[in-house]
Amino acid sequence: MSYSTSNTYETVYILKSGLPEAEANAIHQKVDNVIEKFSGKVVNRDNWGLTHLAYPINDETMGSYSVVVYKGKSGVVEEIERHFKILGEVIRFITVQVEADYDYTKIKKQITLAEEEMKKNREAKELRKRAQHQPQQQA
Repeated sequence: MSYSTSNTYETVYILKSGLPEAEANAIHQKVDNVIEKFSGKVVNRDNWGLTHLAYPINDETMGSYSVVVYKGKSGVVEEIERHFKILGEVIRFITVQVEADYDYTKIKKQITLAEEEMKKNREAKELRKRAQHQPQQQA
């Protein structure tokens, strides 16, 4: 007996930095087509843009990050990753299964708020550090 249930996944993939926008869009469309082929649907897509890599990958020091959240039947992840392995323009990828009620937009807002808070804390710490190192002025 075969049950074909739909699961929710999040895939993050990195494209080479010099890739023209038209080619990047073709890769995004290929991912969408695979998802549709497996009776799935794209829930959310986000392009994080060009970012420095933590370490060089295949002589690349920058990459264009993309994330796609989707629902799909069994085999969809394997097929997407098979395409990524064939395409030389995709330098890294990772897929995780997420809860069915996963809300990428909500999570992204939480991350953005946390990053803003961390930035404020770093700036405040830097200001305190500078104030401590400045000579005291006498009245």
